[in-house]
Amino acid sequence: MTITTISTGLLTGLLWFVFVLTSLLWLTDRTRFKDGIARCARKRYLSNYAGPTGYGFVARRESLPLAGGITVHRILEDATHILTHDRLPTLAEARASISTRVAEYIARVDARGYRGILSGPQTEETIAEQAALIAGLGWVLHLKFLPWFHQTYQAIAVEQERLHFLECACGAPPLDAEEHVRRSCTGKALMIRTDLLARRRTGQGLAYFECKTTGWDSESWAEQWETDPQLALGTLDAEALWGGEVTELYVVALSKGSRKRDRYEDDGVRRQQSPLCYGYLRPGNPPLMPDDWLPSYEWVNEAGEVKRKSRAHRRTGVWQLQGSDWPVWLAYKGSDPQLTPSEFWVRQLPVSLVDRICHVIGPMNRQDQQLRSLLRSLQAEEGRWQDALWRLYELQQAGHVWPSAVFQSELDRLIPCSWACRPFGREHQCEFVPVCHRHVGWDDPMGSGQYQPRLPHHTPELQQAIARGLLPEQAEEPEEEE
Repeated sequence: MTITTISTGLLTGLLWFVFVLTSLLWLTDRTRFKDGIARCARKRYLSNYAGPTGYGFVARRESLPLAGGITVHRILEDATHILTHDRLPTLAEARASISTRVAEYIARVDARGYRGILSGPQTEETIAEQAALIAGLGWVLHLKFLPWFHQTYQAIAVEQERLHFLECACGAPPLDAEEHVRRSCTGKALMIRTDLLARRRTGQGLAYFECKTTGWDSESWAEQWETDPQLALGTLDAEALWGGEVTELYVVALSKGSRKRDRYEDDGVRRQQSPLCYGYLRPGNPPLMPDDWLPSYEWVNEAGEVKRKSRAHRRTGVWQLQGSDWPVWLAYKGSDPQLTPSEFWVRQLPVSLVDRICHVIGPMNRQDQQLRSLLRSLQAEEGRWQDALWRLYELQQAGHVWPSAVFQSELDRLIPCSWACRPFGREHQCEFVPVCHRHVGWDDPMGSGQYQPRLPHHTPELQQAIARGLLPEQAEEPEEEE
C-alpha cells in the first residue's frame, strides 16, 4: 500500500490502522498518552491517526516560526563528544553546532516566505530575535551546564531513541527491536528518547537528565516534576542496557522567557522577554561618548548589589552589537574575529541572570511504584485506542463517512473532546479548534487546505512511515508546545 493508493479524506488513516494492526508494531509515546488522558483525546486522534497517511495532521503554518525545544535538543545532541571521547566540545565545535542550528531556523523562515514577499521591519526583528534566542540557549548550555556536568558525570547515552515493549506478540527478546520487526510483531511499544544518561565519576549510580524549555518558568512549573512518573520513562531498561540503577533524576530547565509586551517600554509589539535576546543600550555621542550596554532592566552584580538601568538606556536587540562602538565589545571582537554578538553577550551576562535562564532541578528519586502503575496504564490505554479505532473503521466500511451524524456521534462516545481549547489563552489555542468547532472546511480538513500531514519526529515511527510509503513530501513537523 502506498500514498497513491488512498484518498485524501480524513478517515483514510483508519484504513492504514487496520494494515498496521495486523502486521506492524503499535507505537506510542508519552505525548500521546498525556494528550489522551490529561488534555484532549480528540487532539490525540487528530494529531496521530487521522489524515491520508494515518499519522495525523497538523495545521498549515501561516505564522512566523519561533524557536522551540527541539532545536535545543539538537544542540545537546551535537555535543556527543562528551560521550564518545569523554571531553567537552572545543570552542570551534560549539560554534559550528550553534551556527548550524541558527542556519536551520533561518532556512525554515525562508521556506515559509518570511525573508521574501512576507518580510517587513517587524518580521526581520522577530527573525533576528529568535536566532539570538537559539544561539543564546546554545551558549548557556555550552558555557554553564556542560562544564558542570562533565566535572561530575560521564555521559553514557545522549539523545538516544529506542523502544520499550509494553506487550509482545512474537516472543522476541524485549531489547531486540529489530527481531520484533522481523517477526512482524503486533505488540505495543513505547517510543523513548533518552536526553542524557550519565554515571557519576565517584560511583556506579546512574543519573538521568531531561532538558525542558519553557516560557512560563515558575515555582509551580518546577514542582510538577517531583510527582510526575513520566520523567522516569527515559530510564526504562537502563539497568539492562548500561548495567546500573538510575538513582538520580534531573530536569535541565532552560527559560526562554514569555513572549509578550514589555512592561517597561510597551510599544504594542510582543517580544521575547529574555536577556538572551535584548539588552539595554544608551546610544553614544561620537566622538565624545561611545555606546553603553547593560544586561537587563534590573540585575544583581557580583557584589550582591541590585542594579537597574538608567532612563537613557533603551531595550535593544543583542544582534545590534555588531555595529556598536561599545569599547567592551570592540576589545573582545578585536582579539577574536570569530566572536558573534550572542556568544559575547552570554559570556558577559551576570551570573544572577544566567542562573535564571538555566538551572538544574533535582536530584529527584525515581518513583518506581508510580512508574509501574504508569506502564500498566499505558498498556491498557493503548488497547482502548486500538478498540476505538477498529470501531471507527467498521463504521467507515458501513458507509458512515467523517461528517455523517452516525460517525460523529460514535466519535464523541469513543474519543471525546475535552473542550479545553484555550488553556493558555486565545493566542495559544489548540490547532484543531476549526475542526472541533466546525468552522468552514471542518468536514474535509485536508481538502480545505488548512491542514497537512504530520511528519513523525520519533525515529521508529518515521522509519515505519517511510517503509510503508506513507510519507508525502509536504509532511510537516508539529509545532512544540510549552
